[in-house]
Amino acid sequence: MTSELKIWQLNIYFNIILITTYYFYFRYITPAHVDHDELEKEYWNRRALGPSPIYGADISGTLTDERVDGWNINCLGSILDLLEAEDEIEIAGVNSPYLYFGMWKTTFCWHTEDKDLYSINYLHFGMPKTW
Repeated sequence: MTSELKIWQLNIYFNIILITTYYFYFRYITPAHVDHDELEKEYWNRRALGPSPIYGADISGTLTDERVDGWNINCLGSILDLLEAEDEIEIAGVNSPYLYFGMWKTTFCWHTEDKDLYSINYLHFGMPKTW
């Protein structure tokens, strides 16, 4: 096999990797933007185009270790803890945490929490979010 053929094959493999990376990764990342107004305009322009975003909602659990003292989303110390302590009632997402996974173009609509309860959101990992 000549060196030219090897280089040609490497170029093909490299191009396949680039195309695959673009297709499965770059199409999902937040586009470069100057400010939130520009990002919002880009969001509405691209909303119906391209791939649907990947989103996971209402998954019981948290990434916070239960043994952590101080800020721990597993035990926030509210009156709702009495439901579980005294009556052994756990209401998923109310007195136990939920995880949500999102990406560019995922939308969690403006809403009122169930029974007008408060909500706490904590970003474990990723780019800053616009709430």
